[in-house]
Amino acid sequence: MATVKWVCVSDLHLGALNSVLTSVTEDGERVDPSSASPVLEALCNGLRALSPAKDPPQMVVLGDLFELALSSAEDAAATFAQFVAALRPGKSDAAVAPAIRFVPGNHDHHLWTRARSDRYLEYLEQAPRDQALTPEPHATHIIPANDVVPVRDRFIELLAARADPEATVTVEQSYPNLALVTESGQRAVVLTHGHFIEPLYRAMSTLGDLFGPRPDGVTTVQELEAENGGWIDFFWSSMGESKDTSGWVRSIYESLQSDEAIHAEIRAIGGAIANRPGSRVQNHVEALLADGLLAEVVCGSLKRERHGPGVLSERAQAGLIDFLSGPVARQVADEIGSPREVSFVFGHTHKPFADSRSAVGLPGPVPVINTGGWVVDTAEAEPNKGASVVVIDDDLNVAVLRCYMQGAGLDIEIQGPPNNPANPLVDDLSSRIDPSRDPWRALAEAAMTTERERRRQLDDRMSAASAMLGRGGGRTEGGTPRQSLLRHLRR
Repeated sequence: MATVKWVCVSDLHLGALNSVLTSVTEDGERVDPSSASPVLEALCNGLRALSPAKDPPQMVVLGDLFELALSSAEDAAATFAQFVAALRPGKSDAAVAPAIRFVPGNHDHHLWTRARSDRYLEYLEQAPRDQALTPEPHATHIIPANDVVPVRDRFIELLAARADPEATVTVEQSYPNLALVTESGQRAVVLTHGHFIEPLYRAMSTLGDLFGPRPDGVTTVQELEAENGGWIDFFWSSMGESKDTSGWVRSIYESLQSDEAIHAEIRAIGGAIANRPGSRVQNHVEALLADGLLAEVVCGSLKRERHGPGVLSERAQAGLIDFLSGPVARQVADEIGSPREVSFVFGHTHKPFADSRSAVGLPGPVPVINTGGWVVDTAEAEPNKGASVVVIDDDLNVAVLRCYMQGAGLDIEIQGPPNNPANPLVDDLSSRIDPSRDPWRALAEAAMTTERERRRQLDDRMSAASAMLGRGGGRTEGGTPRQSLLRHLRR
């Protein structure tokens, strides 16, 4: 039997109303902390079945563990407590080891900002007074052992301790990339969240490049984070701390899935501008300009990679190759050398797939695996979207457990990277996993049922938002968060 050493998941978005791993009320409006999601419990039972309890694998979370852009930290913490209780790390029936490796994503990016700042404070306490200080690093080494002082995530560790005081969970971060390497150095698996393949998240670097090329033409991971980290924190990671503000941000975010809601949003903003105090002519002209500009910018630019058709858009395809050929190849060369095989695992897009790509500076073709995600972004089922668990053994063989796809009653499927027919891990898992029996059958059924429910709830929320915007809002002085926004625009 192959020894499963790592299980990799991504885009759990714990605390998000549209996550199938979050328990929500029947109307889909609030997180329900009183009971765990059936999908969350079934997933953890499936992970528990992969390895003997005496030697559970290490969990690697490739970002967006929490939803901190559109949900409160309280909701995220409540759902994470249910996750820890179901995983039971450190117990006799543990699904995973108590040491977790966390690679932050765009929706929980400010956990990286916080953790790296804590590490720098620790460095300042230990640095000799007669020695010049080194700058605060913006990224970790790709191999964790090369970081003299590891980046501990005390926030997640304390949340885990609150969930189970007896489980001594340790959480260390890698950002933006993590590499698993065999002792010989000939085989490596590189793991990341994946937001840097999308132009939106490297926008500040793109703007900087307009003023002059980089000395060697390669953007390093340190540069990517230094230039774009503040932008990612501002809009994609910390909105959940904005209290009432996060309500209308979430509502606008959800509205971006519906053309009808988008145009209703634009009309409402234009109407608010036209009706504010002042010159009616000037307001009317500004409203028309706002309508045109918003229609062009919002409909064309703010629909991000996960909202497009196909597995990867042309821009994301190019971004993936650029990321592999630039920052990833540079880190591999600097810290690993010249391995014969490199695989690449990422999430972010919520669209699981397994394929291969050729990249400059890496032995190719490079197997590329996407984990998918556990959230429902649209009211209509999107057959490209779903979630997988990536399993890695001690020889760095990689296998993919496809857990569900939207709109399909899919049984658990097991596959390996393309062009690798002799994969002992895939053979072993195929012999041990029976999709027709629990816990795998329970996981497939729970995912299918909950995914449909989340789409219905999302559709209800978007329909209510469109209807309210069509009426122009303004029911009471307090009103909804969106009505507060419209009143602000009128001022």
